[in-house]
Amino acid sequence: MEKQKDIIPDVYLLRDMLRIYQRCCMHDKLADLYYRILKDGVIWDQEMYNCVINCCARALPVDELSRLFDEMLQRGFAPNTITFNVMLHAYGKSRLFKKASKVFWMAKKRGLVDVISYNTIIAAYGQSKYLKNMSSAVRKMQFDGFSVSLEAYNCMLDAYGKEGEMEKFRSVLQRMKDSSCAFDHYTYNITINIYGEQGWIEEVAHVLTELKESGIGPDLCSYNTLIKAYGIAGIVEDAVALVKEMRENGIEPDRITYINLITALRKNDMFLEAVKWSLWMKQMQL
Repeated sequence: MEKQKDIIPDVYLLRDMLRIYQRCCMHDKLADLYYRILKDGVIWDQEMYNCVINCCARALPVDELSRLFDEMLQRGFAPNTITFNVMLHAYGKSRLFKKASKVFWMAKKRGLVDVISYNTIIAAYGQSKYLKNMSSAVRKMQFDGFSVSLEAYNCMLDAYGKEGEMEKFRSVLQRMKDSSCAFDHYTYNITINIYGEQGWIEEVAHVLTELKESGIGPDLCSYNTLIKAYGIAGIVEDAVALVKEMRENGIEPDRITYINLITALRKNDMFLEAVKWSLWMKQMQL
């Protein structure tokens, strides 16, 4: 019997494979397929460039992603909104803000800037502690007719809080309430964490009450953050009680839960209890 010839994938199959690997977070396979596409001399068109950049953003080094994006522009192909946002994220994460700014204004000139574009650049500035740039991006967002998104508010809260800019932190919270912007888990968890770091346990308790009354309820991250906050405030008994409350609410403690609890116990000179919880962690293979 004659041996069947190997099927040579065309551009349509290659794009489908890229999308499937991306959805399954198979970054190694994405990178392998990308370099195979380069080696096999596949003819690139506009859709291929957009697909590869969109799918391979987390699988490729930023330098290679940048080279591919520049090549796309040089060949006269048009990036779509997703491609622009992907490049904004890649450059922002790598703190390549000149390139990020260039991409942003290129997208804006073509009418392709959306809320995600602003969220991405605001998050990048916030994470890199460029608070003036972050604030400026928020103003531009409003000037361009976009409402400040929940994601943008959360980025500002996190950035101002971590830098100890508590007046601005509280100002953002008030703006959210004045604009009837509904809080999500991330908003509450950021607020608990920042107040906890400051040792403001009354504020932590107030936020916890709001979280429970909101109908959302604490999640795993909320409990982990609360345990850390109680440890800083020296309320170790309440931190231990939270582990029981978690289980009662059907939330299984994870490694971070126990690390935060053990840290709280040690910080408050309860070394024997800390050892007991450490042994429990080993038994649970965490």
